[in-house]
Amino acid sequence: MADSNVMTIPEFSAHLGYGRTYAYQLRDEGRLVMTEDGKRVLVAESIARIEATKDPARQGVAARHAAQRGGRPVAPAAAPIAPPDGASDGDVPLETPAPPGTPAFNFQVAKAKREHFAALEAEAAYRARMKEVLEAAEVRAALVETMTILRTSIEGIAHRLAPALAAEVDEGEVRALLDAEIRHALSTAAESLAKVGR
Repeated sequence: MADSNVMTIPEFSAHLGYGRTYAYQLRDEGRLVMTEDGKRVLVAESIARIEATKDPARQGVAARHAAQRGGRPVAPAAAPIAPPDGASDGDVPLETPAPPGTPAFNFQVAKAKREHFAALEAEAAYRARMKEVLEAAEVRAALVETMTILRTSIEGIAHRLAPALAAEVDEGEVRALLDAEIRHALSTAAESLAKVGR
């Protein structure tokens, strides 16, 4: 006698009232519980997993399609659990316990994470357009260029000033010559760095 809790993937699709390929889609999304060999579907466990991982936001569409097919009505999404007496909403875990044998997956939590990171990405793009933030690679390249300019300028001071300093006897004049060269090197580096923000 065949086990009524085990079906092929096309049989499971028909059991749910869908076309042959629907259960393959569920399998690819990880929403079916398969037998050990991975070829057949465990019916009761798979239905529990499908219910635990469905998108409550699409419940109305699913009910309408089920009614059009003449299939069994789709149960409404479970209402959120109210916080215990004396607890605030912040004390309630985001995930509700999954039925035994189902993966630790909560559609609403996954959707909230996706939306959160999409918002962060949009914010980063906006800040980059407003020049509030810069691309890390662009900043690294500008810093390398600026440090190269600064190093070259500083290393060249000895070659440029050696003849003038050798002939100079006034300490104040030596200090002024060195000060002018160092300021020139620093201002050149600053100009290079200022290009990054433009």
